[in-house]
Amino acid sequence: MTPYGIVLGRFQPLHHGHVEYLDAAKERCERLFIGITNPDTSQATIDEADVKRSRSENNPFSYIDRHLMIERALLELDWPSESFCLIAAPITNPVRLAAYLPSPDKSEFFVTIYDEWGEQKAREISALGYVTTTLWRRTYEERFTSGTFVREAIRSGKRWEHLVPPGVSNYIVENKLTGIV
Repeated sequence: MTPYGIVLGRFQPLHHGHVEYLDAAKERCERLFIGITNPDTSQATIDEADVKRSRSENNPFSYIDRHLMIERALLELDWPSESFCLIAAPITNPVRLAAYLPSPDKSEFFVTIYDEWGEQKAREISALGYVTTTLWRRTYEERFTSGTFVREAIRSGKRWEHLVPPGVSNYIVENKLTGIV
């Protein structure tokens, strides 16, 4: 078991598919570093296969809101606070990203791949010297849900709360964030 595991995601917002990913990574390390990508949503992303990820309408939640949603959700899911660490992960600048991460000699990156962006992300991380393990490869149809689906449900007034952990839905509602989506 590696001392540190690292995962990356936009978490716009954290949903049950993300929790599956986080759980799978956590089983393989002593402490999981959860990198919240695009912490500054005003910056463009790196040249990626899915440029829709950069659009402001696909990034409605601020870094701090995502941080607090994830923290709340994991604590409510009985994750011990010492078992994870939330960090900003500026994937738009891979060299800068490395300054936010634990060293490669004590860490392993865990990725899931659904598309060319997942492949590109794995290549970018490997180029930084990190062991990179693919937890699974799936098609979009095999995904539990997606942030896009959650955001579209919120925008259209459909039920969405069942797609995210209670800590996330409660945070969004309590902070009146449904209107920014």
